[in-house]
Amino acid sequence: MSSFRSAWADLAPARTGQSVPLLSTAAALAVAIAVSGWLSGPRHVSTVDATQIESWRAMVAQATEPQALRQLRRLARNGSAPAQAALGEALLDGHDASLRNEGMHWLETAAQPSDDGSGDTRARFALGKALLLGTGGVVRDYPRALHLLRQAADRGDAAAAYYLGLMYRSGYGTTTNTALAAHWFDQAARNDIPAAMFMLANAHRDGDGVPRDEARALALYEQAAGRELPEAVQALAMAYRNGELGLKRNDDAFQQQWVETAHALKHPALAP
Repeated sequence: MSSFRSAWADLAPARTGQSVPLLSTAAALAVAIAVSGWLSGPRHVSTVDATQIESWRAMVAQATEPQALRQLRRLARNGSAPAQAALGEALLDGHDASLRNEGMHWLETAAQPSDDGSGDTRARFALGKALLLGTGGVVRDYPRALHLLRQAADRGDAAAAYYLGLMYRSGYGTTTNTALAAHWFDQAARNDIPAAMFMLANAHRDGDGVPRDEARALALYEQAAGRELPEAVQALAMAYRNGELGLKRNDDAFQQQWVETAHALKHPALAP
């Protein structure tokens, strides 16, 4: 912007009524370059793609690269909702407790309705999750968490659908509704959330909000176990030991599942 102002300052006499010679080729070029840089250079938020923003978010969360924090702050201050959401999430989940209030500020900013009436989906998920779990010392607010997560889930956020399922299952911020819980677990499971597969498997095993269906439960446990979710691997082990879910009792399979449980506990599927 400084080069733009400098070039613009060269035109000041014209704005005060003084006559000035035509711009030289060099001066005209300087103005063009300055304007071009202002419009399409680093300050233009759309030039930074989602992959780069996600890379910076991970660096900020792990406090591994100060430059990443500077870049995200620059983009956030220039109005990039994806950068605001990524920065807010990283600071709220990060190691530096002194930056968590700033993290909440950016999530709140990005979650606000934009010109088309919508807010950033990622920001609404992250803010809703923080208000549900009390992340980083945030005061829990279940009704608002439910509202934000529903907005994000309605726009296709699978992780938001999973947490909605938990809220309806346990009655956080709403009345308990196992059918709605199963619905949202199903939405999340269809989008490859292992924890949702496990919760939906439990529902089908017990007939909790959905028809009892042991075959469906077994298939979901196997899917989640294949993604190294420890709870699912353990559920399969117990099914083999007790001859449940349509399986015949099989001590060898039981032992194998316990070995896989130990492995999964070392490399668990991350919670969404």
